[in-house]
Amino acid sequence: MQRILRAPAHTFALALLTLAATAAAQTYATGNPRNPSEPNTPGTCATLDSQFTSSQVDVEDPPTSDDTSRIQDALDSCEGTGEGVVLHINGSDNAFLSGMLTIENDEALVIDSGVTLYGNNSYNSESELIYVPNSNTGIYGAGTIDGRANVYSFSNTPRLVQTQGASNFVIANMTLQNAAHPNLYIQEGSGATVWNVTINTSPNQANADGIDIDSISDVTVANSNITAGDDGIAVKTNEAAASNITVKDTNVYGTHGLSIGSQTFDGVTNVLFENNYVYGKDSAGTASTDANAINIKTDEDCGGLVKQVTYENTCIEYAKHLIIVNAYYGSCSGTSGTPQFQDIIVNGVKSQSSVSGAYETFAGYNSSNLAQVYLGNIDLDSNTQNGDEYTDAYLDNVNGLDPSGTDVSDSSWSASGGVPSCSFQF
Repeated sequence: MQRILRAPAHTFALALLTLAATAAAQTYATGNPRNPSEPNTPGTCATLDSQFTSSQVDVEDPPTSDDTSRIQDALDSCEGTGEGVVLHINGSDNAFLSGMLTIENDEALVIDSGVTLYGNNSYNSESELIYVPNSNTGIYGAGTIDGRANVYSFSNTPRLVQTQGASNFVIANMTLQNAAHPNLYIQEGSGATVWNVTINTSPNQANADGIDIDSISDVTVANSNITAGDDGIAVKTNEAAASNITVKDTNVYGTHGLSIGSQTFDGVTNVLFENNYVYGKDSAGTASTDANAINIKTDEDCGGLVKQVTYENTCIEYAKHLIIVNAYYGSCSGTSGTPQFQDIIVNGVKSQSSVSGAYETFAGYNSSNLAQVYLGNIDLDSNTQNGDEYTDAYLDNVNGLDPSGTDVSDSSWSASGGVPSCSFQF
């Protein structure tokens, strides 16, 4: 049932003024203060020619001899130069085959157009195919990194690209595909730019997130296209707080949405999702296994403060869970804590062709920790509510969206802008 404020008659005016002041106190996220522009590909330190074709290596049992040593040796020799090791096409040979590679300090890996770097079978025993532990590093070029999860059954769960404590990491104009587990995992450190990256891993590949942004500040994801088997993008805190993050002008297909969580115990602050499209299926028509769109999720097993998160101008098609703010996500490992949602702003949303049973959920943790959610300029093709509770919702131009349930209140606020004009692809 809806929460009702009760007070003596002479306090009604004061209560309304207080409520209005609270509604006006929302703080929009500003995202990454660095606001990076399109990165430039670094100069060349070394060039390696390919010696395989894709048909030779993109099979269940590729050659046992590969390019691991020569790529790693070139990377080691270029450390500290600020330049890159270029993987270059060589006539009809267009492929490299490698086990785990490490990109060290102040250097880059550049994969030319038409070239694919394939992971061999041995990186199944590693945590990742490409490991980036240091600062001022990057992966560039119009080529591809392929994890081969489409042709080889992995017994373990290696990530395709993993940063660990790296500062000023850049990945630009690259394709990542067929990951066995997350495609790109950015963890700890400060400063990362993901620019014009295409991720193409099947929506049926379990736990294969597109991009995980974990325990890091000052991150931008821009102008990218992500097809993946779990969250399209997830912001989380397994090691430290996450803050100052921008995700803009990006499309996700067949994923579990644009997500915060589930691990939030160290605190998530100032995250801006801006001008993004969410599709509940990929270009081949394969549907997401959990078609979320806007998705903030945590639990008392791994919960903490999620504050100043803004979804601005989001276009949604073929999704089921259109807007989810949920403090009872479940199956969440980490450090236990109290889920808190403050200054959650969803301003500018349009959905169409939502799947049968589509709904929204606004669920805070308890009566002492109400979710604070501002909803403005929203036009959904399904306004069904499921599991609303413990929420202060502020509404403006929401076209029938009406959160209601145990300890839920609806008030007004003034949202800027309007319902976005969406140009859906399908």
